[in-house]
Amino acid sequence: MTRRQHEELVGVLAMLITFAIGAAVVAALAGPTVVPIAAALAIAFAKGRIVILDFLELRGGHHPMRIPLIAWPAFLLTAALARSIVIAVLG
Repeated sequence: MTRRQHEELVGVLAMLITFAIGAAVVAALAGPTVVPIAAALAIAFAKGRIVILDFLELRGGHHPMRIPLIAWPAFLLTAALARSIVIAVLG
């Protein structure tokens, strides 16, 4: 690993930690409404995408697993948002 790659990796790690803290703050302060839940899920998707592209080294090339690996957290987070909306509507 070159020095530049190490510095980029540390920068991505700092961004992931910032996203995690931001999502925790949004979830803790917002309560059970749907909009903050959607914001926390969007942050979770951004974190997942960064992990998939950077830490699995899929950012540069066109690997066949790139799209399915990004679609998986998108599917799970959409299901989580749908669950939150159903719970909010049904009470």
